[in-house]
This record gives sequence, structure tokens and C-alpha cells, in this order.
Amino acid sequence: MYYVISRVAILVALITLFLPVCANAKPKVLVIESYHAEYEWNKNNEKGLESVLKGKVDLSYFRMDTKRVVADQYQERADLAWDEYIKSQPDVVVLADDNALKLLGPKFLKTDTPVVYLGINGNPRRYIELNKNITGVLERPLYKRSVKYLKQILNLDKSKILILLDTGTTAKVLMDSVFDGMYSAKIGDIQITIQEVATFEDWKNIINKSADDGYSAIILGLFQTVVDDNNDHVKSDDILKWTSKNSPVPIFGFWEMNVGKDKTIGGLVLSGEVQGITAGEIVLSILNGVPVQQIKPVIPSRGLFVFSKTELFKWKISLPRYVKGITKFIE
Repeated sequence: MYYVISRVAILVALITLFLPVCANAKPKVLVIESYHAEYEWNKNNEKGLESVLKGKVDLSYFRMDTKRVVADQYQERADLAWDEYIKSQPDVVVLADDNALKLLGPKFLKTDTPVVYLGINGNPRRYIELNKNITGVLERPLYKRSVKYLKQILNLDKSKILILLDTGTTAKVLMDSVFDGMYSAKIGDIQITIQEVATFEDWKNIINKSADDGYSAIILGLFQTVVDDNNDHVKSDDILKWTSKNSPVPIFGFWEMNVGKDKTIGGLVLSGEVQGITAGEIVLSILNGVPVQQIKPVIPSRGLFVFSKTELFKWKISLPRYVKGITKFIE
């Protein structure tokens, strides 16, 4: 009799011990990122996500590294990401940027796991059929508005602006979804030319002769897949630093991560942090019981004016008062 009571007492004690753990277990969120940890866009996405989710969920990351590995390895990286999903069994998955959604979205459609994407440049319908368990945040560079502001900031009249892109997946998607597949356009009296660049040598040549070719300014779009003579990827910071030092005309950007000393002057930019915050808020809504099918894909409504004080001084640019009043200034 004493033996039976002792066993019951032990069992009750064990249940009591583990009940608080179960009751306080946080929901698990797995973030599958297209790129690598050191990439500034990833850092900003994570900062935004964590500002909303930290302390409320158990957050983990898998990074596919598709800015640095060759395209032939994309599927292998996606398979490893899927293995991580199977192992961790998260309550919600976040897919960051186009490659993650393109390579993994169709598989998640066959599950009941809620999925939130962010940083998607293309039309999600090109990657997946819109379904009850997937929604998220779209990323759209505000290039027409950017050009209109640059016209005022630089006092341009019947001028030419060059937009530079690399030849990676995101650039190809941007060409379709943002630039409508056109390599030239007119915004008011400003002529826009878009060039895709594969190698750093070509990049340098284009920058060096930009003034001779009649350009008044350059907007740096994407350059993360630009390679050197050995076909190795050139570090983004090295490209920015070289361009800032050698460009004969002012250089601006579409993304906040590319603004700063020895980088671009700035402009009306997109923020990875805003993308992360918006996605994090959707994740919380789902965890609070809102059905995914009731959450429509969103585009964050605003860009940010971000300018480098160092680069403005270097180029002797004075911002209009109304722009200066709403600008975030950095070094």
C-alpha cells in the first residue's frame, strides 16, 4: 500500500513539475531567409521582427544564402530549410524574400502551417497559388516618387538619371514588377535609363563614364550578385565604397541599408526594418487567432527619407526645407 501511494505521489509531483513548462511554452516561429546573416537587409528584417516578437515567441532562423551560392545550389539550400521546418515543427513560418517564397511556398501550400512572407518584389501569384495559409508583406521600390524628389533636390531640368541593377533573381523580378520590363522611361522631363551589370569591371566602366554619357545622377538599385574576374561575388561594401569614391555624379539609393558615409547620399528609401515590423504584426495576429485567409497581403504605405550628412556635405547638396523636416539623418 505504501509503495502504491509513493508511486502516485511521485507521478503527481512530476506532473506538477512539468505543467508550468507546458503552460508557459511560447509559440515557435521559424524564419527562413533567402540570404545570409551578414547581409544588411537580413539584419534589418530581423531587427524589425524581433522588435515585435521578442519575448512573445520562440524565434529561430534558417538562412539559404542565395546571394552567395550559385543558382544550381538553390534547391539544395531550400531542401535543407525544409528539413529544418520538419525538425522544428513551428507554429508559424516566415519566408523572407523572393527565393524563399518561390522555392518553398508551393510545399507549404500542402500544409496547414500559417506562412507569412516579407520582402517580396515579384507578384506572389507567380510563385504560388494564393491559398488560405499564406499571406504577407510586399516590397516595392518607390522609383517614380524617388525620381521626382531628386529632380527637386538637385534642381534638374530635362536631365538623365541612371539606375543600376545586378543580374540576380531580385533584379529580374524588379524589372518585371516595378519597371514593367522597360530599360528606359520618362518621368516628367527626366529620362531614366536602367542597366543590368554582371561584373565589377563593367560596373566601374559605367560609373567612370556616367558624366560623359550625360547623366546628372545615379541611383544604385541592386549589386549583391556582381562578380570579379574570378567569378567570385564582390562584397557589397566594397562596391559602395568604390562607387562613392569614384563616381563623377551624385549617387542615391532605393534601400536604407545602402545610405551612409562612403555609401550613397540617400533618398526616399525602403526599410528592411519596416518590412520586419509589418510581418511581425501579421504573425502576432495569426497567433492571436485571426484566420490567415482574412489577412490581405500588404505594402507598407510609406518610404523613408534617409540621408547621409557626410555625403550631402561632400556633394554640397542642400535639401529643401520640407524634405529636411521629415528626414532621418545618419553619418
